[in-house]
Amino acid sequence: MAKRKKKHPTPGDVLVLMPKDQRTWHGTLFNIPYDFRWPTIERLRKTFWNKGTARVLVPQFFGMGWSINFYPLIHPPTAEHISETPVTK
Repeated sequence: MAKRKKKHPTPGDVLVLMPKDQRTWHGTLFNIPYDFRWPTIERLRKTFWNKGTARVLVPQFFGMGWSINFYPLIHPPTAEHISETPVTK
């Protein structure tokens, strides 16, 4: 008979183990964004076609991780919209 491997806790296990009054169903876990709220069309649109940000990688509208915001890829920001940050050495 083969020995079973120890099961490592998954992020889903951690969320279920939290007391009900502390569960938010959206936020970050180990710096990885998650959102387990019921998906909506508005959140779907804000994820894949968000005109309000120049970020290409944005949090998933449902689940864990990141998605691609296609708006800045098709309509790149112009030079005047990009904020310049000083380079320090």
